Amino acid sequence: MSKVYRVNRKATDEDIIKMNAVGLSLATIAKTLGIHPTTVTLRLRSLNIEPADTRRTFMENVLTPLPTHVVDWLAEQVGPQYEIRSYVRDLLMEAYNNRHQYQESAHERFLKRYAGTNSELVSEGSTKSDE
Repeated sequence: MSKVYRVNRKATDEDIIKMNAVGLSLATIAKTLGIHPTTVTLRLRSLNIEPADTRRTFMENVLTPLPTHVVDWLAEQVGPQYEIRSYVRDLLMEAYNNRHQYQESAHERFLKRYAGTNSELVSEGSTKSDE
């Protein structure tokens, strides 16, 4: 939390931190939360958090640590018809969908843990309740 607390705050530190973490600009955070961009900057500073780098060197900071062959491959994937922002958006959606597509139910996890990967090892009678 920031050191100066005001009862009439329009936005919480948690909201500012989350929006900054996903890379939104200070202006976008401010507009969304109904506060001034300077307020966002001051709140982040008081929390010892660097504002997200949303301009100029963002892609340099992403690409510099990557091997040259990876950067070359990326350059072949994107271009005037398919911008980097669309590529990143598609990758995020793919990762999200993959993560949520293969979630198991509690019953499936139980079967894997106690019956192995072969659910046929659990007899049908043991899955039905005694009536």
